[in-house]
Amino acid sequence: MQPVKTKWLGGGLVLVCRRCSEERIPEETPDVAERLGNFSLRDWLKAKLKEDGRWGAIRAISTSCMDVCGKGRVTVCIDPETGPDHAEIFTLDPIAERDELYARIVDKLHTRNESAG
Repeated sequence: MQPVKTKWLGGGLVLVCRRCSEERIPEETPDVAERLGNFSLRDWLKAKLKEDGRWGAIRAISTSCMDVCGKGRVTVCIDPETGPDHAEIFTLDPIAERDELYARIVDKLHTRNESAG
């Protein structure tokens, strides 16, 4: 094994369940799938993080099923680099609650540089 230094040290990861969006919502709640259209919470988070200059220290990535499913909702884990004891997991409406999620991410994963400034 070779250790690596990641860009998100000092910030953290946001894990967004791909299965919720691509499989569970369309199969279980077609009305929700129709409302969401081709919206991707992970892509929206990535674009917003880049726009706000936070991408790198905070990364939004797709993951497979986390086995914490909510009907018509997407599972998200905010995982700070400080370790799993500080992680938070939610199920949420990916459109109606995205701004609240983003605020929570920024609050939870502020970078060391932001803390010092």
